[in-house]
Amino acid sequence: MGLPKTICRTQRRALLDEIYAPLNQFKKKSKEWYELFNSGKVWKDYYHPFEWRTKDYEYQEKNIHHLKEIDNLRTKIPTMKSTLQNMIVNFSQKSCAIEGNTLELSESQEIWDRLRNYDLDALLIHEKFPLPSSISSSDKPEEEIIEIRNQLLATYFIYNKSNKEINIEGIKKTHRITLKDTLMENFCPKKCSKSRKISNNEIPKLMDEFINFHDESKNIDIHPIMISCRLHASLAHIHPFYDGNGRVSRLIMAKYLIRNGYLPAIFHQVKREDYIDSLRKTQKEKDASMLYDIVISEILSSYKEE
Repeated sequence: MGLPKTICRTQRRALLDEIYAPLNQFKKKSKEWYELFNSGKVWKDYYHPFEWRTKDYEYQEKNIHHLKEIDNLRTKIPTMKSTLQNMIVNFSQKSCAIEGNTLELSESQEIWDRLRNYDLDALLIHEKFPLPSSISSSDKPEEEIIEIRNQLLATYFIYNKSNKEINIEGIKKTHRITLKDTLMENFCPKKCSKSRKISNNEIPKLMDEFINFHDESKNIDIHPIMISCRLHASLAHIHPFYDGNGRVSRLIMAKYLIRNGYLPAIFHQVKREDYIDSLRKTQKEKDASMLYDIVISEILSSYKEE
């Protein structure tokens, strides 16, 4: 995640100096300096986002009754596919609301109802979407309508393509759908955002590490819900895109859950500040307990509502 806006430039500079201190062993811009700088190793070694810790296993042991309750409830869902289709609007509206979108659930439902008059698979293949005026009667800002439209289509894409493995191309496709026709769609600055802790040069290596983390997590004794939380947090932390990282990382989290037979977390009960704080603690304090609590509660709620 990006640095909180309240952190002043001096504090940010001090943090960056601390993170990138290992570069000081080499002459700046030398071959060795660039190799280390572009490897992603400095950032990874500082934050350790792709490691499972003792506190993760301790959390699982302490909360195994909640995880087993979800495992039991998921066997009672008659048809996973139809349940997921019914969750598309709720998931999309809540994911955008976390980012500040003001469209209500009813307004999002109207957009989805009108979108369903189109061949959704064809829209996603060609990535050409209906104009806002043709899918919404809302008087809310057009950019908010576009954001909901894109999120609905991206959610549909994730929910219906969940049989495919999480990979770089799928993440990029999800991001293109999320930002289609927005001001940020074609915005590719030469320098990284001021809110990033990492350089653009590091992102390809870190995304490879992210995929390795995903692949290797299949073979560990950690519950899939907890794995999904760490995937969400680590992708949001890498911040690979200039915009849309939160929405995309929540979708990738949903994809992992669906692939493993679970309903996605919708985040309709949690306060935005608490959600953001849980990601901050996962990143800065290397403690995902708060995020685990939020997601387990949200998923339990989804099952009990079915």
